[in-house]
Amino acid sequence: MQQTITGLYLSHISYGETSVILKLFTLQHGTTSFIVKGIKRKKGGQAILQPFHYLELSSNFKAEKDLNFGNQVRLSKPSYSLTSDIRKSTVALFLTEVLNKTLKETAPDEELYHIIDSLITLYDESEFLPIFHHYFIIQLIISLGIAPNFGRNKSIDLLKISEGIFEYNPQPNLDYFSLETSLAFKRIIGTKFDELGDIQLTKKVKQELLINLINYIETQTQIKKGSIQSYKILETIFHH
Repeated sequence: MQQTITGLYLSHISYGETSVILKLFTLQHGTTSFIVKGIKRKKGGQAILQPFHYLELSSNFKAEKDLNFGNQVRLSKPSYSLTSDIRKSTVALFLTEVLNKTLKETAPDEELYHIIDSLITLYDESEFLPIFHHYFIIQLIISLGIAPNFGRNKSIDLLKISEGIFEYNPQPNLDYFSLETSLAFKRIIGTKFDELGDIQLTKKVKQELLINLINYIETQTQIKKGSIQSYKILETIFHH
């Protein structure tokens, strides 16, 4: 039976001369892929295949199939600022790569879907926030059930990446966040979205925290180290 499926764009690859294989994180079916025929021929067809775009398509979906056919792909809701602000679109590109690499489960997860949707909507409708991508990854870490356990001393405990715990270590190594990035993590995780603008981090701490967060989520979700690469574009755009 034909059904309408809604999903967040994760990636696409060419399939023949005019078609694509489109990967979505859907409300109904989790992470799944569709062959969309002829979309390259349609005016504006590929233009909607962009980071942080929510799409709708029609499909005679069968859960047991790795690839289903999709058609009548359309944007399910408009974007206010994501395509017009290069800073926001670059962050969206990076975070879409994070989602594409980490959302491996095919089972639907309505709670995670709505959390991501809420974050993207807030980001689209708000002024640009320089630490939104840090905040987004931390919220994703929580939603994926891989949030670290906090230690007893919040002022000196460091986040150990491999074990997902905060602990005291007077001689930290590369398996630990630094004291500065551990404190930044703790502050951001306890902050509401509309208060993010009050957090001021130095250029050095923002850079180190982002690299630490990528390392953490790659380790905890057991994806190949170094899989997430597009964060390097952020340094070019923001010079931070």
